[in-house]
Amino acid sequence: MEVTVEETGALERVITVRVGAEKINQMLDLELQNLSSRVKLPGFRPGKTPRKHLETRFKDHLAQAVMERLAQDGMNKIRKDLGLRLAGEPEFRFEQPIHRDQDLVFTLTVQIMPEVQAEGYQGMTLNRPTVEVTDDDVNAALEQVRVHHAQFEPAEKEAATGDQLVLNFKGYVDDEPFQGGEAEGYVLELGSGRFIPGFEDQLIGIKTGEERDVKVTFPEAYAAPHLAGKEALFRCSVSEIRCRVLPEINDELATKAGIQEGGLEKLQESLRENLTRRVQAEIKKRLQRQIHDTLIAANTFELPSKIVEREVNAMMEQFKEDSRERGYNPSDHGLNDAMLADSFRDTANRRVRLGLLIAAIAKQENLEVDDAKVDARIETLAATYGAQAREFKQWARADENRMDGIRGGVLEEMVNDWILEKAAITDETIALDALLVEG
Repeated sequence: MEVTVEETGALERVITVRVGAEKINQMLDLELQNLSSRVKLPGFRPGKTPRKHLETRFKDHLAQAVMERLAQDGMNKIRKDLGLRLAGEPEFRFEQPIHRDQDLVFTLTVQIMPEVQAEGYQGMTLNRPTVEVTDDDVNAALEQVRVHHAQFEPAEKEAATGDQLVLNFKGYVDDEPFQGGEAEGYVLELGSGRFIPGFEDQLIGIKTGEERDVKVTFPEAYAAPHLAGKEALFRCSVSEIRCRVLPEINDELATKAGIQEGGLEKLQESLRENLTRRVQAEIKKRLQRQIHDTLIAANTFELPSKIVEREVNAMMEQFKEDSRERGYNPSDHGLNDAMLADSFRDTANRRVRLGLLIAAIAKQENLEVDDAKVDARIETLAATYGAQAREFKQWARADENRMDGIRGGVLEEMVNDWILEKAAITDETIALDALLVEG
């Protein structure tokens, strides 16, 4: 096998392989021998069919078998002798058919992984928000518990923000009804922001039985392209107005919120603990975002398009699966696969770049994932599944791809922790709502 490598791009190589006639003959003979032991033809005893007869009758089969073997040999040579790390499957091209007593030339067009030398990760300057969970924060969370457990009761009044409307509506664009723009008995909470901007505001003050026209403009980035940026008229009528009635703040509210023992005092303690966990998680997320933004800004290198497209496809499949669970069909809103792919590509590029940088930093700083860290991560993840924790752990360990994902998460956290240890961190005290709203 004679091999030459041509660099056709920063990450693209065309590998030309020349195989001598003698080698081709040997490979054909080996395939003939294998074929002879398996094939039974009329008029011939097993294993006694003349080779010429077999070679003529099974010419295409023999050629295909040799091509597959050569392709595998070529792959082995790329990995072992050339030391190339492939970013995806190569594209094979055979210059001519396989014939006995003739040399053969074929090419492999491949993408390779970039050689990444990470920079800018030592001595980062980072800002870390610090937050004290106050009694006022706990009281605000307690008020949200009241809102969550509120009941809505019919009321004869003008509709206000926070009220529920039992609404009938029909939408028109250019004086024509449009698909998905009509409903009867739809329950809408004013102020929820579930409808197009401006829609809910125009229903404030409406009364039971009243009809009202609502004029809005669909956002330019609306999910259904045929409606994006269009002006619309909704003819609305209200069959019922319901007013929110909040429960009292007492032990009974704590029971409704799932507190079995300890009453209101225990509920307040639980709310403080939950807020503290949210604060810690948000601070960690913000530091991680700063680290990742800094890494990306400091490291520019070409990405293998095959890896990026693989990430795009994985994101699309996850989006479609989540959509099915929510009963949402992207195609009903004018979204095809090409549009979805475009919407995910920037994020996919970021993920691939970060993944390569994390791996490079781990290699440069000799950071390795061990079984104990992986086991600890699985235990942490499983704890969020409650009674199904055992099933989650079995599910996670049953698939090597899932385990690779968990190992990748552990490695990323190790790299982030290493960077944080070496970073210059400035603490900034902010209020809880600023941390959670801005985050």
